[in-house]
Amino acid sequence: MTYRQKPTTVYTDLELEQIDEAELVNRFQDGDTEAFNPLVLKYQQKIYNLMYQRVRDQEVAKDLCQEAFLKAFKALPKFKGGSAFYSWIYRIAINCSIDFQRQRKRGKVFPFEELSVEDDDVLNMKDPHPSPDKALEEKELGRIIRKAVKKLPPGQRRVFNLRHRNELAIKDIAVLLNRSEGTIKAHLHHAHRQLQGMLLPYLQNAPLEWNGETQ
Repeated sequence: MTYRQKPTTVYTDLELEQIDEAELVNRFQDGDTEAFNPLVLKYQQKIYNLMYQRVRDQEVAKDLCQEAFLKAFKALPKFKGGSAFYSWIYRIAINCSIDFQRQRKRGKVFPFEELSVEDDDVLNMKDPHPSPDKALEEKELGRIIRKAVKKLPPGQRRVFNLRHRNELAIKDIAVLLNRSEGTIKAHLHHAHRQLQGMLLPYLQNAPLEWNGETQ
């Protein structure tokens, strides 16, 4: 099968709004690859807008949009219809942006300032102009924070990393994980509180009972 990036058939906005997506998916899975075209036309602007919000670069957003539809084209034969087509391709697009940002940020130190909890500055320790001694302290704190994050329960850890490492909005995480926004907020709140409790002794120059070690 060959993916056509620019469908040639012209559809009005009303026609695109009224297309039967389930029928198009069925046709595609039966071998009619042209049935993918109206799905691209209907959602390509939304997916591009999503990508641009994530990367703030028009050309990169276009490339990621193309990549998302290419992955959707390849995966559509196995699509079971358990969710709406847009929710499905939205998750593919989010994963594309996460992969891109992970590659771009490879080797970047985890930013401490993103770990502040509400109005509490327990985790907000980064100095924009640190002395050499202070820089060493912040490096050590970063090591402890990363180990503390690894000790979070798996659900909390995943939400925390998506929010702070990948910088996803709450609503995007909810769609990606197929959970309500309330559930995502609860996971994030509990993760923040648990990290506060784990890191507070260190910030008070007291020994860490968990010793900063991963399990």
